[in-house]
Amino acid sequence: MIGWLRRRRLSHRADEMMPSAAEFAAVCNASRCLALLNGRERQRLRRLAAIILADKEFHGAGGFQPGWEHCLPVAAHAALPVLEIGLGAYDQFRTFILYEDEFESDFEEIDEAGVVHRGRDLRAGEAWQRGPVVLSLADVHQSGQGDGYHVVVHELAHQIDHLNGDADGYPPLPRQIAHRDWVDTFSAAYRRLKRQIEAGIEAAIDPYAAESPAEFFAVTSEFFFDWPERLADTEAGVYRLLSELYQQDPLARLQRQ
Repeated sequence: MIGWLRRRRLSHRADEMMPSAAEFAAVCNASRCLALLNGRERQRLRRLAAIILADKEFHGAGGFQPGWEHCLPVAAHAALPVLEIGLGAYDQFRTFILYEDEFESDFEEIDEAGVVHRGRDLRAGEAWQRGPVVLSLADVHQSGQGDGYHVVVHELAHQIDHLNGDADGYPPLPRQIAHRDWVDTFSAAYRRLKRQIEAGIEAAIDPYAAESPAEFFAVTSEFFFDWPERLADTEAGVYRLLSELYQQDPLARLQRQ
């Protein structure tokens, strides 16, 4: 009964948060990966974005107070990875924290020699297990332009990765994906990228993917949605598995244009 009541209230709030057709079309048309969606997909994305706006909290940081015009693009882009698999993938977190631009964050890393390095660096986004998801709005607006950069997809891929524990590049898999297929395909692709970088060969995808298996999964998810032809040409096996994971085929969307 409690779950049913909560879903009913959430549905009513989503009705109230539903963006107009015109403003949602403007958001979609400003992004290559959203502009590729057909009419039925856009309708579903619009509803999912409204549910995200109703269900998640949006807070500003660094003195910034986000308005509707800032939250709507975040929600629209956040809805893309779960367009077919559903918003249950985001159940572990409740909050988006939005900065106007890149923000400083503390980091702690352990190198191969076991030495711990601590400091601060500038970031476009962060995703913590069980939240929050932290985003630079300047980078949100630069995302989805067809060059493989999509900070919202990147950070939400980490959240999906977190669903079964630590972010390690091994998210919960649907039944149609065999464990060994995922491990073998992603591990081989990750090793190839690291070898290319070590040899001084220009990588076909963002070299940041070589930082860890978790970052490889997040970066390839960015390319999957935002530059699918590059990922399919570079790592066809990775593209195939991401298509099965997200239950989408952005390359087919591109080819029908």
